Amino acid sequence: MDERIYQIAEQIVEIHQKAYEFYLPLVEDVYSRIVSEDELSHLLEYLLDFACDEKILELYKRVCRRYLYVYPGCIKFS
Repeated sequence: MDERIYQIAEQIVEIHQKAYEFYLPLVEDVYSRIVSEDELSHLLEYLLDFACDEKILELYKRVCRRYLYVYPGCIKFS
């Protein structure tokens, strides 16, 4: 049982790494230009799916800081 849990944990780490590698170029692209509010909203939503990973959370924060004053309604602090 312990071995199985360890395998599952390894798979989760691999998924998070793949997500980071996938989203990093998208974040860099969105950061380099002004996108529509819909495009921004979709990207933030997708990033939140992996927000439990520190690297993905940093990407999320980077996008939020970039667009905080462009689309303040899209970036809410509750």
